[in-house]
Amino acid sequence: MSFISPKLYNALLPGLFSVALFMSAGLLFIVEPMIAKMILPILGGTPAVWNTCMMFFQAALLAGYAYAHFLSGRLSFGRQVAVHIAVLVMACVFLPVGISKAWIRFDVSPIWMVVSLLFMSVSLPFFVLSSSAPLLQRWFAATGHKSSNDPYFLYSASNLGSMLALLAYPTIIEPKLSLGGQSGMWTVGYILFALLTGLCAFFVKRTACVNGGTAVMEGDSILCIDTAIPPTMLQRSKWVVLAFIPSSLMLGVTTHFTTDIASIPLFWVVPLALYLLSFIIVFAKLPASLHKTMIRLLPLGVSALLFIMFSYLKPPMWAVFILHLGTFFAVAMVCHGELALSRPAVKYLTEFYLLMSVGGALGGIFNAIIAPITFNSILEYPFALALAALILPFTETGQSSGYRKYLDLAIPVLLAILAYWLMAKWPVVDMDLSLFSKIFDAETNTINTAFTYGIPALICYAVSFIKKPARFGIAITVFIAVWIATDKWGGDIIHRERSFFGVHTVMNDADGRFRSLVHGTTLHGKQSLDPEYSQEPFTYFHREGPIGQVFTEFSGPKAKKHVAVVGLGAGTLIAYGEAGQKFTFYEIDPTVKKIAADPEYFTFFEKSRAEWEVILGDGRLRIEDAAPKGYDIIILDAFSSDAIPVHLLTKEALRLYLSKLRDDGILAFQITNKYVSLEPVLQRLANDAGLTALLQETGYDMEIMKYGSKWVLMAKKPEAFQNLRYDERWRRLEGFAPARLWTDDFSNVLSFFNWE
Repeated sequence: MSFISPKLYNALLPGLFSVALFMSAGLLFIVEPMIAKMILPILGGTPAVWNTCMMFFQAALLAGYAYAHFLSGRLSFGRQVAVHIAVLVMACVFLPVGISKAWIRFDVSPIWMVVSLLFMSVSLPFFVLSSSAPLLQRWFAATGHKSSNDPYFLYSASNLGSMLALLAYPTIIEPKLSLGGQSGMWTVGYILFALLTGLCAFFVKRTACVNGGTAVMEGDSILCIDTAIPPTMLQRSKWVVLAFIPSSLMLGVTTHFTTDIASIPLFWVVPLALYLLSFIIVFAKLPASLHKTMIRLLPLGVSALLFIMFSYLKPPMWAVFILHLGTFFAVAMVCHGELALSRPAVKYLTEFYLLMSVGGALGGIFNAIIAPITFNSILEYPFALALAALILPFTETGQSSGYRKYLDLAIPVLLAILAYWLMAKWPVVDMDLSLFSKIFDAETNTINTAFTYGIPALICYAVSFIKKPARFGIAITVFIAVWIATDKWGGDIIHRERSFFGVHTVMNDADGRFRSLVHGTTLHGKQSLDPEYSQEPFTYFHREGPIGQVFTEFSGPKAKKHVAVVGLGAGTLIAYGEAGQKFTFYEIDPTVKKIAADPEYFTFFEKSRAEWEVILGDGRLRIEDAAPKGYDIIILDAFSSDAIPVHLLTKEALRLYLSKLRDDGILAFQITNKYVSLEPVLQRLANDAGLTALLQETGYDMEIMKYGSKWVLMAKKPEAFQNLRYDERWRRLEGFAPARLWTDDFSNVLSFFNWE
């Protein structure tokens, strides 16, 4: 570049490439939650939908890396630029990004529906942006810049862009912009990135180094140096495995936490941010001591985490949160640190990133497709933890010899025997642990649990200090395998089944009085096992609760003839059905229908006096097929889990419900949720539609198995509520902070979080 001094050239070039990579990664991580926000409501918003989205994005990333590998290795620089600019322009056909209703089909598997929607809406733009990280780094290596022999520092800029975009989306972009506005903003960003890519290409020297070797400036001349040692097959396999483990574990911890611990909306952002942060740190050339520290922390985290998981102890939520995410971060740091330490010469840069993306994509495929089909619970999470323990040998050198070879196998086998005895036999061993109960001020059962699972966990951790990490990996794997083989899942489990939408468990309570249907950690109904009370509605649907008061008011001669319910659960609400009534349930998960309608598990439907039917599919989409003015009551019971289906709470959705509701009909919303307060949203919707709205929040009364719940009623005229409008337990829905109207183009759950 004769028009620019070498000093200025060296100063500006890293910044130009860093900004381009920062922007490309930022655009990727804005479009991911944006398009997922468009798709999630269609399929009910479960973790499985997000996992499938992640699988697609990782596969698209793989395709982009493969394209970059082919382009940089097979074509001259001029042809690389021509082809890449052409692809950048072709991707504009997909802009602005959006989902067409014509693409939605419920006659195919939900997994393939998500994949097809993503392919038709965002595949080519995502593909070309994905190729930028390896391709632009490869181009930078050909510039002759003083840092061109090791361009991997640019990967930190790329991941920084990813993480900042990921955090900015729910906190800044989503609250301020509608989906249309977001798509428009993203389109502008994409065009700016395309211009930056052209500028980067303009600054690259036309040398053979673009296809291999590293460019080095000597005065005004470019020397092409190629002393690269090709990676071995073992190294290549290692890259794939090291990328697979954090990818699988990231999805596993998300699913495990939201399914088995707490249904926290948007929790998936935290593991993904930590995943990206680990890449930023390890490729930023920080001291080697940090990597060694993480190697030491990994066994401690894995051992402690497995102890907590398998013992069913319940530490404070903050401790569980830190332990799960801290262990995941340590694993990501170790695996990604090993990748950074083993990065190859520039000539093999694109292959390195390609194999990394292969591992990431395999992690996504394993968690999103293989695990739900193979496992009936979230076993992919401990599986990934076991793999994380097994990769520790990669961090050590040297081979065992003599009797030590036998110890590598003997120690884990002895541990397996001890673990099995403790877990399977301990409860029947007559040992008095009351002394420990007094010392630690804990119940005997808690001490029993600590001994049963704590001793094997401590031994596993102790084994990690023997300078043969393979022993730790094998010990942890055996520990997990023995737990799976002997564990009874902590309760009287009648049935457990996993579907695309989550893990469903039918279980009897400890006292044998009730049977429950639980989806992850969210209760979906209880039925009394006493025949005298088997048709009584309990928990959130109790006769003395808000919805019970509604059915009591409209019973006998005043009974509403046709009731629609969005959300089936165990079918508890059919217990209010009377002869001559019809209840129509809309349920998105076929597994829930199968469980609720099976008298072996629940008998609400079998013994109901009312006529009933269950229509499968998304509630809002399927209710469109109902006759106008066909329902007397429409009940929406779909807001208690972590995945708030916002498409059921928009202006357009409310207009649809009203078109299916008789003029004297009632809308009922069950908005009980530990983490999200939806009253302002419903207040705004009711005011916008000119409806009268009532609110009641009731507390727990466990003596009669009544759970605390919040319900909102809406009607076109206050007379529709009849005597309920005079009931002091109900009050007008008013006085909440003003909220922006939710529409199909705008919604923001984060603004209504309960942060206390």
